[in-house]
Amino acid sequence: MTATPGDWEILGLEPDSDISTVRRAYRERRALYQAESLATYNLLDDDERSELVARIDMAYERIVGSAPRGAPGTLDAATATAEADVPKGPAPDVETEPGPHLRHHRLVRGVSLHHVEAATKIGVAILERIENEDFRALPAAVFVRGHVEQFAREVGIDDPADFAKTYLKKMQGEPED
Repeated sequence: MTATPGDWEILGLEPDSDISTVRRAYRERRALYQAESLATYNLLDDDERSELVARIDMAYERIVGSAPRGAPGTLDAATATAEADVPKGPAPDVETEPGPHLRHHRLVRGVSLHHVEAATKIGVAILERIENEDFRALPAAVFVRGHVEQFAREVGIDDPADFAKTYLKKMQGEPED
């Protein structure tokens, strides 16, 4: 997927903008056109709003997808490589491997960590730690529960609240060294 000049225009950016600027513009544009946004509440009906948000999402995905991997200020090379590997076979067991289960669902649906970051406002580093079950590097359980629930909802897990409970159960069951 190659970004077009219209994609940059939708996000209000110049084509030479770095990836952090692209992410920020995406979050701002998306927030501007959400249903609860007072700035556009009376200007657009629901169909127009949905169409515009879909165009913003597609523009962001094309720009991020065409960004050079591993260069300073761009997407992380390891993340890009991992996202290219769509898993084959069944998802890992949710009870014993909730992080890999979440990653499996995300990759099967073709959702990037950067898309989840933009939709949930949870940083890519935290999302990676959740998927990798790097419990010691995660914040307090109360925050993790909310992050995992949002992440699960974004990648289409059936019951995000129940999934978050399962994740926390494993997280809290990990022995302290």
